Amino acid sequence: MRRTLPITFVILSVLLEPQAAYAYLDPGTGSMLLSVFVGLISGAYFVIRKLPSTLRSLFFRLTGKTDALKHNTLTFYAESAAYWSTFKPILAALETLGVESSYLTSDEKDPVFTSGFKCVHPRFIGKSNTAYTALGFLQTKVFVLTTPGIDVLQIRRSPGVGRYVHVVHAVGDIHTYKLFSFDYYDAVYCAGPGQVKSLRALESLRGTRPKELTQLGCPYVDGLVERAKRAAPPQAGTVIVAPTWGRNGLLTRTGAMIPKMLAQAGYHVILRPHPQSFVSEPELMDKLAQELLPFDNVEWDRQPDGFASLSRAQLMVSDISGVIFDFAFVFLRPVISVGAGPLKDGFEAWEIPHEAWEVSALDTLGKRILPGDEKNVVEAVQALLADDSRAREKILALREENVVNFGAAGMPIARALVAEVERLKNQSTRKTQAKKGQ
Repeated sequence: MRRTLPITFVILSVLLEPQAAYAYLDPGTGSMLLSVFVGLISGAYFVIRKLPSTLRSLFFRLTGKTDALKHNTLTFYAESAAYWSTFKPILAALETLGVESSYLTSDEKDPVFTSGFKCVHPRFIGKSNTAYTALGFLQTKVFVLTTPGIDVLQIRRSPGVGRYVHVVHAVGDIHTYKLFSFDYYDAVYCAGPGQVKSLRALESLRGTRPKELTQLGCPYVDGLVERAKRAAPPQAGTVIVAPTWGRNGLLTRTGAMIPKMLAQAGYHVILRPHPQSFVSEPELMDKLAQELLPFDNVEWDRQPDGFASLSRAQLMVSDISGVIFDFAFVFLRPVISVGAGPLKDGFEAWEIPHEAWEVSALDTLGKRILPGDEKNVVEAVQALLADDSRAREKILALREENVVNFGAAGMPIARALVAEVERLKNQSTRKTQAKKGQ
């Protein structure tokens, strides 16, 4: 037994020893197999990623939910109730003209449902991806949106739509929009010449198909102008501080410095941070509240609608954001803009070869103060309020130069949309007649 153990051990060692397979895989074959493997993995990833939208599309087809999206003529889409202020003046004008339209919304509480418009047919189509899937089945002559990034982000162009039209909801230039926001629209209804200039520059740089760029105004402003007619005069010595949020925002960069200086100088300060600041920068908001607590002449405005605060103020201090034009152009009151300007990374400003028109106009609106010179804010406030009639004249001239149909854009836009629908109808009729004649 003892003799057989070494022999058994030797035999097992030989049998269990790894044997060379003498296999050879040349580099070309290996590269090909790797490419096939990567392709399979990538294909599987995109199939899985697209599966939810495919299932939603199938659901829409099987349940007949696409029927309500067919046979439309003029259709609007709102991502939320926030865009009602842009669409309402247009819809009111269409109502006056007796023109029927469909209004698709992703907000169940959209004011359109209680608007009382008889010619508007509203429909809730779900939120986010559900809505985007539904819009892929839309059939309409003209489709009107404020949403940027058609055929770039979530909303894809539907083959059943004759023309995609973007209506702007701000009077400033397009530099602060994300890249490729307008490239695949058929038409953009612009507020003024500055937007047209920038869009044409992008078309030239990117080689995209030229769009119809019509200067018709900014309907969002129509409602503000109507409200301003009924507003009380501004309160003497009242200054509103209303910056944007994020790392480029005034409060993020300078904290309580400016509201505190104004309060110490004896002004009544209305502090209205951007609503997103309380979501994204809660620690900063808490810190500001503590630092400004000792000042009885500082009040906070957290109302969703800041119109009341805007109307009370003689002057605004902000960074370079859209709200400065709401204030300056509607009330014809001066603005002090503090900051270096909008960020460029990831925005259309990255490729537009010229500066936004409003940046060069900041000193005309009131006074531009660069970073590091914030200590000059109080002096600038005093100078502007001492000559407010001159400031008013300069702002009015700037507004007339850069914004068309100010406060009355709803009807021109409505008429342009009706003309677009008629043009497409006539085009369709001619094609039908041509086919019959063959």
